[in-house]
Parts: sequence; C-alpha cells; structure tokens
Amino acid sequence: MTSVSGVVDGRVQCPPQASEANYNLREAFPDYPETLGRWRSASREVLQKLSPSVDVPYGTKPLQNLDFYRAADANAPLLVFIHGGYWQGGDKSDIGFIAGPFVAAGVSVAVLNYTLAPEARMEDIVAEVHQAIAWLRHNAERLSVDVRRISLMGHSAGGHLAAMMVVDDGAEASSRFPDVANVFAISGLFDLPALLPSSVNNALSLDVQRAEALSPILRLEPQTTKIHTLIGELETTQLHLQSFALAQRWRQVVAHYVVPGMDHFTVLEDLGRASSVYSQAIVRAING
Repeated sequence: MTSVSGVVDGRVQCPPQASEANYNLREAFPDYPETLGRWRSASREVLQKLSPSVDVPYGTKPLQNLDFYRAADANAPLLVFIHGGYWQGGDKSDIGFIAGPFVAAGVSVAVLNYTLAPEARMEDIVAEVHQAIAWLRHNAERLSVDVRRISLMGHSAGGHLAAMMVVDDGAEASSRFPDVANVFAISGLFDLPALLPSSVNNALSLDVQRAEALSPILRLEPQTTKIHTLIGELETTQLHLQSFALAQRWRQVVAHYVVPGMDHFTVLEDLGRASSVYSQAIVRAING
C-alpha cells in the first residue's frame, strides 16, 4: 500500500485535536439549516408529483419503514437510498427529492428510514438496513423491480451503511448482498476510528474495537459489486481522505467524482437534478 498525507497503508489518519473540526459537519457547514429547508421543500414537490407509497413497513419498529417511488416501466432497476445524519439523525422525508431524476430515467427508488442512535446501536442499524433490502428483494415482483438490477446509494452515514451491505463476510456471505450491482457512496465514512474523538461519538458510544469492526475499509471487499464514490469539492479534508482510503483498500472502486463548489450537504442538491452530469452518470451505471 502507498502512503500519502493523511492516509497510511489505506487507513485514515486524524490527529485527535482535528477530529471535531473535520467530523462535526453541521458545525463545519453552518448553512446546513438553510440547505435542509431547501431539501424539504424540494421533497414536498417530488412527493406531490410522483405520489409514492409512503411509510411502507419492512419491520415492526416505528422507523422501520420506507417510501417507494415506482418508475413507469415494469421490471425496472431499483435504487435504494439510505439517508445520512451520523446514524443519529435525519429522516427519509427530508431527502425524497433525490428520487426525482432517477424515477424520470426509469429507475424505481426506495428511500429508507431506520432506528437512530442512541436508541439503536450501530450494529443494530446495520442489521435494520440489511432487513430493509431483504424485504425489497423478497417483494421485488410485487414492486415490479428487477432483483438482478439493485443498486444502493447512501449519503454520509448512509454511505457507510451502503458499503456495509456488500462487504464479503466469507462464510456468512449469503447473509449479505454480493449480487448488488452498484454502491454509490456519497461523502461516505469508511474508517470510523478517526471520528471517535469528536462529539459525533457521544450518541454512538463506540470504542476502537467496535469502530474497527464496523469499518468497511477493514472488511473484505465485494467481489462483483462496483463501488462509486462521490464527494463535494468543499468537504473537510478528512471526508476526502475517507474516499481516498477506500479506493486504496478496495479494487472494486471503479469511479470517484468530486462535485465542484459543493459541500457535504449541497452535494445532494446537485444529485437531485436531472441535468446534473453526476446523476446522469449514476443512471448510466445503473443501466449498466
């Protein structure tokens, strides 16, 4: 493995005193409340336009549900979107706008909720997302989606969760999803010990051992799933290093995009536009 500033042998290096500034992203980007307001407004518009099936349960807990945006054609590819919020915040209703350009391109979209920390441990959250994808696969015929053309997209913590769905667990591989076609990790987190000194960990209560066990970068990469990483140009140095380190560790990282002029939150607004070269690139990858 090569070594560059901030990444050594495929591991993200972060001085403890730099963790808060790099990983407390709502502090790093104080315009987040305004961005969230635009997300919610755009999501309401998409909700009215596309009339998805909302709050569809995939489990029995209150947040074990999803919104399903059906494409016009039968047997469509499926994109599963997993929201961010550091595993402790966020909601599918905030980011439904992301479905717009993909449904228009003939891709059905499922936007997930999951139980949040500290009510749920991160291990439980990983299991819930697994449960949601298993439910979608089991109901593929009813939803008129092609089980052979499922891709995952996640933002921030959602990027981590998407990557965790396709790690190769060896003897346990049948319990994961090695046949997922693509993972699109937007501003993802893959090497978790770097964020432990930050206030982000207050609700997570991770120690180093659990953080490493939950780090996709330390797990065997998928054998066939193509990994695409995407990040805003204006993100913190550590967030850029997270994607760089994953590309060093996982040969299945086939593309990396840096979106000019976008930060950790506004990057999603670009992807929510059909005219975006990045959303168009994702559609091409989904259609394979």
